[in-house]
Amino acid sequence: MTLTSNRYFPIFVDISEMKVLVVGGGKVGSKRALKFREFNSQVTVISLEFTDELMMKEDIEKIKGEANSLNDEFISKFDIIVTATNNREVNSRLCERAKQLRKLCNNPTNPSQSSFIVPIFYESEDLGIAVTTLGKSSIMSKVILDRVLELINRDPKILFEVKVMGEVKNLLKAKVNDPSLRYVLYQKIFVDKQFETYVNDGNVNSAMKRAEEIINESSS
Repeated sequence: MTLTSNRYFPIFVDISEMKVLVVGGGKVGSKRALKFREFNSQVTVISLEFTDELMMKEDIEKIKGEANSLNDEFISKFDIIVTATNNREVNSRLCERAKQLRKLCNNPTNPSQSSFIVPIFYESEDLGIAVTTLGKSSIMSKVILDRVLELINRDPKILFEVKVMGEVKNLLKAKVNDPSLRYVLYQKIFVDKQFETYVNDGNVNSAMKRAEEIINESSS
């Protein structure tokens, strides 16, 4: 059974200057609120009751009130809305209204109504991975993510290559003005056998010298 027929564009967004409203202070609402706050957004939770976790978070605004009392003026103050009450009808009505006001809305009780999905994800200094089963099973999303991370951890060379290719990109930006040429050279460097050998040997300096040779050859 398909839970959602929507197609979602995968994108990593800086939400540090966004205002997030979570309607519902139970387990699901708390989880969403804490995760959004972890990424420095301004979070407000409105509910009649709040979990202990939420009560301990002084940097999350908590408003005691009925979800049914929310009007357009209040909703319009926020960029992102999460409807996580224990009343599916209220969640649905608020999410639809939020979307009509051109707000992003996530309704955990009805993924097909959501304008965005909150995936299971991993983030480090060099890597971000997000997995969703489009509302079918967050447990399986976690299983899939764990298996992907196992594969990466089994081969440390992958993250090393990420770092090296990041340095190559910076080198290209410094030496090549034409974006189209930068793209072509980036691909050429990546498949170059000599460059690959240096990377496999962990020799960053030689790999970068080879990258620079390829760049210089393109301008000669």
